[in-house]
Amino acid sequence: MKYVGKSIKRVEDPKLITGKGSYVDDIELPGTYYVMFLRSELPHAFIKVKSRENVFLGSQINPGRDFPIASNEVTYVGQPIAAVVARDRYEAQDLLESIEVEYQQLPFEVDPFKAMEDKVKVYSKLESNIHIKKEFFGGEPLKEIDKSPVVLTGELHNQRVIASPMETRGIVAWFDGNRLNVWSSTQSAHYLRRNLVSFLGVSNIRVVQPDVGGAFGSKIITHPEEYAVSYLALKLGVPLKWIATRREEMITAGHGRDKWLRYKIGVNRDGTIRVLMGTVIGNLGAPYADANDDDGGNILSAARMLPGPYKIKHGYITAYGVNTNLTPTTSYRGAGRPEATYFIESIMEEVANELKIDPFEIRMRNVVRPEDMPFTNPFNITYDTGNYVEILNQSKPYYESLKSEATPSEECVGLGMYVEITAFGPWETARVYAKYDGKIVVVSGTGPHGQGEGTAFAQLAADVLEIPMELVEVKWGDTDIIEDGIGTWGSRTATIGGSAVMQASQELKKRIMEAAAKSMEADLEEIEYSEGKIRHKKTGKSIDLSEAIKSAYKLGIPLDVTSVYPVKKPTTPYGVHMALISVDKETGMIKVKKYVALDDIGNVINPLLAEGQIHGGSLQGISQALYEEAVFSDGLLQNGNFGDYTIPTAVETPKFSWRYVVNGLSPHPTGSKGVGEAGAVVGTPVIMSAIQRCLGKKFNYMPINLERALA
Repeated sequence: MKYVGKSIKRVEDPKLITGKGSYVDDIELPGTYYVMFLRSELPHAFIKVKSRENVFLGSQINPGRDFPIASNEVTYVGQPIAAVVARDRYEAQDLLESIEVEYQQLPFEVDPFKAMEDKVKVYSKLESNIHIKKEFFGGEPLKEIDKSPVVLTGELHNQRVIASPMETRGIVAWFDGNRLNVWSSTQSAHYLRRNLVSFLGVSNIRVVQPDVGGAFGSKIITHPEEYAVSYLALKLGVPLKWIATRREEMITAGHGRDKWLRYKIGVNRDGTIRVLMGTVIGNLGAPYADANDDDGGNILSAARMLPGPYKIKHGYITAYGVNTNLTPTTSYRGAGRPEATYFIESIMEEVANELKIDPFEIRMRNVVRPEDMPFTNPFNITYDTGNYVEILNQSKPYYESLKSEATPSEECVGLGMYVEITAFGPWETARVYAKYDGKIVVVSGTGPHGQGEGTAFAQLAADVLEIPMELVEVKWGDTDIIEDGIGTWGSRTATIGGSAVMQASQELKKRIMEAAAKSMEADLEEIEYSEGKIRHKKTGKSIDLSEAIKSAYKLGIPLDVTSVYPVKKPTTPYGVHMALISVDKETGMIKVKKYVALDDIGNVINPLLAEGQIHGGSLQGISQALYEEAVFSDGLLQNGNFGDYTIPTAVETPKFSWRYVVNGLSPHPTGSKGVGEAGAVVGTPVIMSAIQRCLGKKFNYMPINLERALA
């Protein structure tokens, strides 16, 4: 009996597709009051808010500070400046509209390049608008750039987009007289709890993550509304609920990307890259620490991963995270690695065009060779295992087939290669215990919200214990049922969370064998475990798992194991993606007809789950190239609804073809590398590659609008 490696349908789905899920807004506590937030109408101003009954100001929630709720100074449109509490949403809206606010408008800046000059402080208390600056240096870049026969320079922008989960953010909070109970649409119940403990100064807090309708990174950080509602629940002693409207969500949460690269690259005439130099600048938006620290790390990741899967020995990159008067940015699917991949793949296309070398060949000439693995790039990121040459060779027939299908002048094939860094630490937890009835319960410290890890964890535990998956129940998202945890992001859950599950399951198996041996009056060496049965080697007598569990209970042997899996190093999945697109210059329509992906993501726990992640991530990459952009005027978001902000539907979804190869396992017990972000990491440059080939033009911006592109 073996489940790992099989395409097993998600055990989470029946509840969700039959409408039996329970999201934050489904939680109805008796006597619940509703919270709404008054939000700034200006990108930068001093404010005076007139208080009244059931209106709570920043000066009450966070005295002397402007975060999470602004007390005196606002720094972006949509920033919360007051909270109202009412018996229902209608009364709350009426109360919201009755609040008087005086604004003293201040100079503002939304351009990160201008913000770096510090002529306009985006927040009066900042010493500088530059939140973070770091240099990455490897080899001898200054010497190599002078020696390079060909030097190319340019600028690229990976535009600001909006994470658009089906479920907006929401929170229910209730202080029951003993402790604070919080239900939140979060990516980590434990992370949220830690932040609330620190902010509120109380430790008796339980956080529950109900079903979550998507996140894409936007629900990692603790948002201002979560702090405020939790504070008010403690203060008022009644259940409180806040659910973001779609416009609130789009204006204030989950903006991603918005990173620039100004580069100089030295190349030999055969297309091999000698040196990569440049500046990465991330527009962090307003100075909100939770968000800035989160996306500041992504800027550094984008800089360090810039060399991609290519053997670039010399490099010099300066990375800046800059505050402006826009909505703060947070992690968005891939979090720095999509930006790095878009930058380096765009450069590879430029080199190919400049030297008139086939795009596929230019990658083959530069890719890290098998004999160089593990390979450390010039910015000290190590690519652990894999064979980049082999996956290029395996993808070549698909590439040529797509090219042969393309109608000349109307259709083109795009290509992109990536390596990303996944499976981050610092650790993860799992609790596995046996119930008296023989069922096994797996509890993870992660926070899956659509990825399917409930199924993957059951597969892993079932294989370790050699039992049917039906005997395994998986839980997560409740700080009461496992002591601590990290969360779900960075393609870490199946690999790191799964490794913790395996460790705990292995320890549970040992304890079950110990109980079986005692019940059989045998030494451990005299028994063997196979397919959920324990057999005495000499007598041939055997008992099944449920009998062994009952014996453990009677003998007082604990069958409740918590494992903490420490992460010594991350891992590096990689792959090659391709797409066939059509461009209709008369109608302005660009259609992605076929999308082909080959990925090495290590050991594949469940191919069906993995392929689903490739489909979804790749479509998000396609969407950034063709549709999505947060558009601002004077700091105000102009397309803060789904009528104006375009995201793809099933109609725009291409025919996907996915194949996985296994040329390198991760060092973790699961052997997996992570797949949740791969499609989003490489999908955008694949489409941009095809568009530029069809139109014969280089573009340094996205999304591509044919009317603008052909002007």
